[in-house]
Amino acid sequence: MKKREPRVKVLVRARMRAGSEWTDVVIHNMSSRGLLATAEPACRPGTVIEIRRIHHVVVGRVVWQNGAFFGVRTQDPIDIDGIVSAKPPAHKPQRGDAPVADRRAERRVPPAEREAQSRRFAAAFQFVALLVAIGVVGIFAARHVGAILSRPLASVGGALDGSAGATPPK
Repeated sequence: MKKREPRVKVLVRARMRAGSEWTDVVIHNMSSRGLLATAEPACRPGTVIEIRRIHHVVVGRVVWQNGAFFGVRTQDPIDIDGIVSAKPPAHKPQRGDAPVADRRAERRVPPAEREAQSRRFAAAFQFVALLVAIGVVGIFAARHVGAILSRPLASVGGALDGSAGATPPK
């Protein structure tokens, strides 16, 4: 039986992406090619994940899962010391004193509301397009009817004026 690589016990918070969803994750131990973590919801075996901690990125595949705990086999060797000692960059908030996460949450629109906004926009766009189409058809119809009626009305107008070139209707 192959002896497993020693694990370094840590308690590191990070962000994890599984598919298109991002969630918080806590890393409990790491070796050079794997780690043990917890997240809600837990990842199923076979899931490819990406874990980000400040500027460190770890890509791997979940190999086992037990409740909220899961084990990851990484694609590349892990810089354990770099991940553990990573500090966020010092910066000043750009707007007011609201944290970045709060500003992002303010802009984030729930999927149900996004769908409702999309439906309202589509209905309004369809209404405007229908009005434009009706207007264009109306203009062409008015011009065509005007052209059809202009000849008989010109004849009647000429007859009433006593014009020499007007011919009486047959």
